[in-house]
Amino acid sequence: MRAVLFFAGGHLLLLPLGAWLAFHPSLRRESLGVRVSAALAAGAVGLTAEAMALTALGIRWTPVLLCAPLVVLSTGLAWRWSGPGAASDGPRAHPTPRGAAFALASAASLLALAHLGASLVTERATSVDYVYFWGVKAARFAAARSIDPVLLGWEYFFHAVPSYPPLVPVVEALPAMLAGGMAWKTGPLAALVWFLGSLPVVWATLRRRLPGDGAAAVAGFWTSALALSLVWSFSGGNGEAPILFFLTVAGAALLCERPSAPGEASRALAAVALAGAALTKVEGLVGALFLVAGVALRDRLAGRPRAFTRGVALAAAPVAGVLLWFGFQRAVGLPVGYAGHGFFFDLHFENVGKILTAALENLSAGTVGLSWIFPAAMLLLARSRRDALPALALVAGTFAFLFFDYLHDAGDPSLRIGWTLPRVSQPALSLWILAAGMVGFEQRR
Repeated sequence: MRAVLFFAGGHLLLLPLGAWLAFHPSLRRESLGVRVSAALAAGAVGLTAEAMALTALGIRWTPVLLCAPLVVLSTGLAWRWSGPGAASDGPRAHPTPRGAAFALASAASLLALAHLGASLVTERATSVDYVYFWGVKAARFAAARSIDPVLLGWEYFFHAVPSYPPLVPVVEALPAMLAGGMAWKTGPLAALVWFLGSLPVVWATLRRRLPGDGAAAVAGFWTSALALSLVWSFSGGNGEAPILFFLTVAGAALLCERPSAPGEASRALAAVALAGAALTKVEGLVGALFLVAGVALRDRLAGRPRAFTRGVALAAAPVAGVLLWFGFQRAVGLPVGYAGHGFFFDLHFENVGKILTAALENLSAGTVGLSWIFPAAMLLLARSRRDALPALALVAGTFAFLFFDYLHDAGDPSLRIGWTLPRVSQPALSLWILAAGMVGFEQRR
């Protein structure tokens, strides 16, 4: 019974907590799946912000106290946006395609999802970090009924990266309180929930830009590649599936937007997802800012109005999320900021060759590198890559950030690269595939 409560009570509860976004005018004409994904993102972000506020005020959590304000907010906004005469400026959903391409893509996706689910259930894909600190934080937060500042400030807890933002352990602490404790074997299945949550947005945004067969091919390839990568990188139970969800949702929405179309001036879904990425891991803020920079550059080159202003407005969401976390750290007496690997400019350029070699060896993604190579070929053959700039900026920025981080290792960084690169490169792989598919198939419409 505890396992059922833990699994169902956590991520399903996020839906009513974030339902306000599902009723936003820009999303009301989207498919049910996209609106569920939006509610999942908004629920996680809202719950995390509320948990930080209550802890900073010295108020101990209860499930009712955490849920009630967000449910009231969602109910009020949903009523306002759904009332008589309410505007609905979102794009209409496209009919589901039929045919051999769609059938093959669907079969491949279902097999990949079954493989991911089986790997999580049998613990083959469980991350050691789940029992090392992600799950431990959630259990301790649930027991303390707060984002425990004593635990995070304890000198012997440094291995648990206490400077990471708290979205993942907060989301898992809520079902732990409902169930009366952690269900450790069920917890890694959250990776499947986050991954499934991104699928409707990927599919809907691809259908907005591509013909049916092209959208099916890209979606099938994306689903298969990322499901295999999640298993190969042991991403069950850690922060990788949530950050993959947030950056994929934001990236897909921004890659496939058509500002000239009715309703697409709103970037509400992308903004909430970018805030969620920044509240998950430090890599989330890095990816979010490079993604926004790529969007602003694309819009500027395309001659779209207010490209820089709209980019700054979009960047405000992840920056606000990080500032909220830093403000919480200051309020409860924790060191403010992220803990780095040594002094900022203590770089070891003698390791450049080792870093590049180890990086190439660890980008297999469970497919001997084909997940990266095939999209690269499509990008090289594309007549124009301007529309792919948001994804390309995120990919380049992610690897530049990781390269700079690995330069801080005084010894051979190969072992740490093997532990981290297969996991933290997954949002880059996700948008790499989506961008390649978009520019490749759209130009062959």
